[in-house]
Amino acid sequence: MILNSQTVREYYAILNSHSKKMVLGVLLSAIGNGMTLSLLLVYLHDMRGFTNTFGGFLLSFGAAVALTVGGPVGTLIDHIGPKKVIIVGIIAESIGTGGWSLVQTHRDAIVVMSIQSIGAAFIWPPMNVMLTRLTPEKDRQKVFGLNFMLLNLGIGLGGLFAALVITKGSLRSFQIMYILDSFTFLLFLIVVLLIRTPLINKYVPGAHEPQNGSYKDVWENKKIVLLSISGLVLLIFGYASLQAGLPIYATQYLGLSPKWLGIFYAANTISIVLFQPAVLRKLDRESKYKALIAVAIIWSLSWAVVGTSPLLPIIAAGVMICLSQIVFAFGEMIWSPTMPALANELSPEHIRGRTNALTSLQWGVSGVLGPAISGPMLGAGLESAWIFTMFIGALLPLPLFLRLRKMSLPNTNAL
Repeated sequence: MILNSQTVREYYAILNSHSKKMVLGVLLSAIGNGMTLSLLLVYLHDMRGFTNTFGGFLLSFGAAVALTVGGPVGTLIDHIGPKKVIIVGIIAESIGTGGWSLVQTHRDAIVVMSIQSIGAAFIWPPMNVMLTRLTPEKDRQKVFGLNFMLLNLGIGLGGLFAALVITKGSLRSFQIMYILDSFTFLLFLIVVLLIRTPLINKYVPGAHEPQNGSYKDVWENKKIVLLSISGLVLLIFGYASLQAGLPIYATQYLGLSPKWLGIFYAANTISIVLFQPAVLRKLDRESKYKALIAVAIIWSLSWAVVGTSPLLPIIAAGVMICLSQIVFAFGEMIWSPTMPALANELSPEHIRGRTNALTSLQWGVSGVLGPAISGPMLGAGLESAWIFTMFIGALLPLPLFLRLRKMSLPNTNAL
């Protein structure tokens, strides 16, 4: 079943007054994110004169910054609660995002990337903890799926708006996008401040529960560790490489206009908005471990579709990239509700912040390695080799997912 009024009512009924505000804030900030998601490398290269190599370095640097602060973020969540942590992150993201409009030198870009990356590191782990605490366990996968659907609805709307406003060679049009993106984070902040419940403050353990936790407790949970490692490998050849490489591949290798970038991500996000409910219904009948295996296969297939684009006329090549993003979207629709739901299912409350910080580090590490692979390969003119590397790389975590599934067989119905 694709998105319709009945489906909307069904998922709306799952939300309580607090989680409704949370997903509204995510939607508002996502609209701004969609305006700029695909623009950074093109903006830095075409408007600011930076090389693609520096652009790749900058993405890796930002991911490294997020990686550095990721561990302390998990500890902060467990010590002071997720609400206080996410407030810091939203403010930093607003400052960092708006800062891109003013960047003129390499030093400016590094400073702005640092601020924005710290903000991102302070947003995602506490957001997952907040949604987990605000939702009964039986509904968490659906709520994470709904949150992801609204996230992509916002990104899609923002991407379409950017496609209308962005003009090739116009610095001002890019600057407008970054300023508007910054403003949407302030709207997110207002919504979060309106959420008032002890559930998103510091967790107070019961007498029968562990009073304190540490990352040692997380590392001793072999399932969480294996889930984090296998997810990391998949993200390196999925999201990270897609964001780092596809804009360059499409605009500089295929020769497509930057306006196509908004269309690519609109195709991706519209697919998610329409088909996420159907995917969630399917996930209700499958184990989370089998679902992760499916993601690796689907993302590898999406890279194969990208690889056919140079064989076609330029317009048809653009259409083929759109198709690849629709295929990729089905993997996202499985990944995004499954990964956080499974991680929190495996985590006790006293280390929930640390667990979500660890799984969020997948994004930081992959954000370093993805651009580090994609940037030099594309810079050296190895576009075909890059596509093949991504295709094979997306399949590499399959043995790890199978191992995780086998480890869980005695305790779950993972058949």
